[in-house]
Amino acid sequence: MKNTSATIYSAEQPSRSSRFSYPVRFSFPSRVFYPSHSAIEVASTLWLSIIFLCIFAPGTPSQASNASDKRDYEEAMRLEALGHYGEAARILREVQRHRPKDAYVLAELAGAYMNNYNDISGGIEKAEECLRRAIQLDPECGKAYSRMAEIYDTRGDYLTGIKFATRSINSKKPDPDAYRERAGALSNLKRDKEALVDYDHFLQKIAKVERKHLMQRGAILENLKLYDRALADYRKLLKEKYEDQVVHREVACLRAMKKPEEALKSLNTLLTHNKNDDSGYLTRARLLESMGKHQQAITDYSKAHELQPSTTALKERAVVYEKMGRRDLAEKDRKEADRL
Repeated sequence: MKNTSATIYSAEQPSRSSRFSYPVRFSFPSRVFYPSHSAIEVASTLWLSIIFLCIFAPGTPSQASNASDKRDYEEAMRLEALGHYGEAARILREVQRHRPKDAYVLAELAGAYMNNYNDISGGIEKAEECLRRAIQLDPECGKAYSRMAEIYDTRGDYLTGIKFATRSINSKKPDPDAYRERAGALSNLKRDKEALVDYDHFLQKIAKVERKHLMQRGAILENLKLYDRALADYRKLLKEKYEDQVVHREVACLRAMKKPEEALKSLNTLLTHNKNDDSGYLTRARLLESMGKHQQAITDYSKAHELQPSTTALKERAVVYEKMGRRDLAEKDRKEADRL
C-alpha cells in the first residue's frame, strides 16, 4: 500500500537529504526524494557562480588546467542533478586531485559520496573524511559545515546537526541550505516554531523556490496545526500541477479543519484521475465512515483491499461491519486479516 503519510517526493536516485514525514517531523535516515539539494539547478544560480569564482579564480598557475577543472566541475554538478552520483564522484575525485587544497571541491565530493546508492555503507565515512579535511583547509567553508550537519541528522544526532548547521550559517561563507538542514533537525526535536523560522529564512535566500520546498514547509505548518497556511501552499502547488501526493496533504488539512465535504470533493477528483490509488480509496473510506456513510465506506475499503491486500483495510472494514450489525462479516474480515 502506498504510504501517503510518509514520502512525498521520489527521484530516479533519491537523496539521503532531509526527508519530511507527514503529518509530523522530518525523517533523516532514509535516502528519499530528491537529488542532492546543492545540485538541483545549481548551474543556473548565483550561488554556483560564486563558488566557481572561489574555486576557479583567474590568475592561477595553469590556466588550461583551471579551465578543464571548471568544465569537469560543471559536468559533475549536472550529473548530481540527474542523480548520477557515482559518476559525479569519479569526476570530482579527478578535480580534487588537481586541486587538493580546495575545500569546496571536497564538500561537493562529499555530497556525491553521501548520495551514491552503490556505496551506501562506505559513502558516509568517505564523505565525513572529505568534510573534515575541507574544514581544516578552510574553517569558513559553510558548505562543509552544512554537509556535516546533514550527516549527523541522517544518523539521528540532531543536536550535533544543529551545531554544524549553525556554524555554517555563522561562517564568512554561509551555505543557505544550512537553514533547511537545521529546520529538519529542529522539527525532529519537535521544535517546529524554530524550524519554521529557519525554513522561511531558507526560502528567502535561495534563487528559486521549488515544489518540494513548499511541501516541506507544509509539513512543519501541519506540525504546528497551521492548517490554513499549509493548505494555501498545497493548493498553490495543485494549481501549478496536479499531483496525487499533494492532494493527500490537502485532504489531511481539510479533515483537520473539520471540512469533510471539501475533503470528499478532493478525494473524488483524485480517484477520478487515478482509479488505482489504493491509498486514496482507504482515505476516502475513513472519511466516509467519519461522516456516517457506512455502506459507501465498505465499498471503498473493499476496493482498497482489492487493489492492495492489507490487514489495515480488513480490520477497519470489520469495525464498520460491526456498526452495521454484521458481526459475521466483521469476524470474517478479522480472521482473514490474521491470515495475511
